[in-house]
Amino acid sequence: MKYIESGYLKYYYTEALSSWHAAKAKNISHLLAGNDLLVNLDCDNYTGRQGGLFVISVMQKYNLHRTILHQSSNHFGDGSFGRICLSKLCFIYLGGYDESFEPMGYEDNDLLLRASILGMDHIHIGNKKYNRAIRNTREDSIKNTHSSLNWDEMRAINYNKSLENITTGKLIANNGTFNILEDIYEL
Repeated sequence: MKYIESGYLKYYYTEALSSWHAAKAKNISHLLAGNDLLVNLDCDNYTGRQGGLFVISVMQKYNLHRTILHQSSNHFGDGSFGRICLSKLCFIYLGGYDESFEPMGYEDNDLLLRASILGMDHIHIGNKKYNRAIRNTREDSIKNTHSSLNWDEMRAINYNKSLENITTGKLIANNGTFNILEDIYEL
């Protein structure tokens, strides 16, 4: 609570969404962020000691507005794939995460692919010291989506939608318009 009271940590909530949707949640949190540098830190991830300083030091080495930093371990299923950092300007330019996707699966891949195709420099660092995740099952990760689809089905649908969008040149998600909810409150 002391971090919220000091302004160091921001806590927002809404009751407008009936279930979890990764792309929408990530878009909302990124757009509410008050800084120029955005880091997607999934709820099952943690940064490690001074992980934020590590990200800042890496991003300062590159052109901030042309770089996307991906901190995945590259071990499929370990929960670290979504650790992505980019500038807020780049995020807005990309249209964020595709909100037309199913609630989970492939949203991070899609963002990385679109960024690369649009000319952003993709930097990958899999340093275990700053890139860890709490193990959970695919069932755990989707249980609050209230979808009748399983994780593999959602990922396959999203993969195909991403491939179609990229093939047809639709590289800016959500037509560049974010569907931010009006009923978002700060604690």
